[in-house]
Amino acid sequence: MHKVNVSVPAVATNVGPGYDVLGLALNLRNTIEMSLTSENDLAVTVAGEGVGTLPENYYNPVMTAAIHLFQQLEQAPAGLTVSCHNRIPLDVGLSARTTMIVGGLVGANNLVGSPFLRVDLIQMAAELSGRPEAVVAAMQGGLGICATGSERILHRTVEVAPLRVVIALPEVPSYEPRLRDDLPGEVALADAVHNIGHTALVIEALRTGDDDLLAQALQDRLHEPHRRSHIPAYDAVVAAAKNAGAVGVTLCGAGPAVIAFAAANHQLIETAIQGAFQEAKIEARTWAMGIDTQGVVISVVE
Repeated sequence: MHKVNVSVPAVATNVGPGYDVLGLALNLRNTIEMSLTSENDLAVTVAGEGVGTLPENYYNPVMTAAIHLFQQLEQAPAGLTVSCHNRIPLDVGLSARTTMIVGGLVGANNLVGSPFLRVDLIQMAAELSGRPEAVVAAMQGGLGICATGSERILHRTVEVAPLRVVIALPEVPSYEPRLRDDLPGEVALADAVHNIGHTALVIEALRTGDDDLLAQALQDRLHEPHRRSHIPAYDAVVAAAKNAGAVGVTLCGAGPAVIAFAAANHQLIETAIQGAFQEAKIEARTWAMGIDTQGVVISVVE
């Protein structure tokens, strides 16, 4: 039996104005164990986040991605066993499903002798997930930047200055704006220009550790104005986090998770955010964590 363990970091996409362009890898990980077996069976188990929601069959994102890679090679193992140990909450803006696709592709590729290069896996995962900005950061760590090219996605990874953030996840069962139908198909030229400039400055602020620049650059005009109104107490949470020492607060992806950037006082910021949500009778989970710089981590067991 050949076995591989793949660990993939969560990703906060957009990072303020970088809509569909930026992804920031976080030290919160899903781990996938994948084994080739001689039995003619595909087996999946899920532990942790997503239990009862993620399917334990072919339609699990890990298994679907693995089978896709085997199909590209026109070969398939007799049997495949997958165990998902998930710490990333599902469908809240932390790219959990994308990490599972990345893990499935990387694991399957390793099991068959790594015929695909990392750049190929990034392209494949981007096509399967539809979230290339999350794929780049999950695969390589740090701050991922991507754009659509004529044949392949264009992407680079930027090393960021040492940084810890606070992630807050409110319990908002009715939250649905993750669907893209809630966003306008056209935007004002001034708003587009605003986001182009602010995205470039967010990259520079994270690269250099310039908190003053980051505080001003996080402003977004394309998606947050349409989504934050669906999160009760959002403005109060932002104010509370900043009063406790946060440099800036923005949505993780489409939310409802939020990310607060801070140089210090992370525990105070967690408490302040939880208090602001509780004032609106909303429970929230919080984590303080660093930025991931490793991306995918693979360990092989023969």
